[in-house]
Amino acid sequence: MLVATLLGCSGGAAPDEGEASGGAGSASIGGNGGSASTAGSGPAGGGGNPAAAGSSAGGGSTAGSGGGAPAEGGSVNGGQAGALGVAGGANGGASGAASGGAGGGSAGGTGVDPSTLPNVTLHLAGDSTVMTYAAGSAQEGWGQELPRFLSSKVSLDNQAIGGASVESFYTGRWKNVMKNLKAGDYVMAAFGANDSGSVEDRHVDPPAFQARYEVMAKEVQAKQATFIVVTPSALQEWGGGKTGNNRLGPYVAVLHAFAEAKSVPLADLNARSLELLNQVGQEAAKQIYLNGDKAHFTQKGATQMAELVADELVRIGSPFGAYVK
Repeated sequence: MLVATLLGCSGGAAPDEGEASGGAGSASIGGNGGSASTAGSGPAGGGGNPAAAGSSAGGGSTAGSGGGAPAEGGSVNGGQAGALGVAGGANGGASGAASGGAGGGSAGGTGVDPSTLPNVTLHLAGDSTVMTYAAGSAQEGWGQELPRFLSSKVSLDNQAIGGASVESFYTGRWKNVMKNLKAGDYVMAAFGANDSGSVEDRHVDPPAFQARYEVMAKEVQAKQATFIVVTPSALQEWGGGKTGNNRLGPYVAVLHAFAEAKSVPLADLNARSLELLNQVGQEAAKQIYLNGDKAHFTQKGATQMAELVADELVRIGSPFGAYVK
């Protein structure tokens, strides 16, 4: 299980109804802008650098601190879990496992020779917890940091946008995903933060939430591509020293039911992120989430979530797991 060395303080952001806090402008296709702000949220606060001591050059991390969760057949990069890792270096993110060592260079511990893999595009459908933000933003989505854990044979098409529910995304940016999608590609969908909230034009009941996932999966499969469900990252619901899953629980449940019924791969980021939060505790979680925000990530937090997603893709035996470093 990933537990990062958490040092320093995260940048501030205006708390909101539970999903997208405002950034500068709206994100362009591919995610080069800031996030769209939620109703009443306003722009993200101008807090300090979210990456704590040990961010820009990986300083402050020590060998053996944290360590990535071992994937099946090895650690994230084939090294020994617990060693100073690439994820904890240049960007001050989660401490991963060192590259090399046991694993013999196979992708993600899958035993597949990366050189034999075809080039593919990974298309991301999601909300502000997934999207790509402008360079220098205190806020990041995990989709922005995911490429650091993937083979160079993967091109990323991050269509995630702040404020999106599965319904608003389907009637908006989903057309970009389908236009760009080719046979052999992968689509990962991660929604729930807005769908589970109380903002009227974003709320989606669990049955309708599941039904829309079923439609998207069919459309992706019809183009000979692979649809992957990623459960929503945990919201901070602290009480008695633990964080719960009351708000997202019903949405995670229908995603599991859908994935099992339709034999669709499911990466359970919700469960893994809950484990991480409850292991590091509420104080250390301030390094993962923007100050005063229960949903959105610092650069360090986004990197940790991305690593959890990558680990899950290997753990569940997804075909895309072969592209994980």
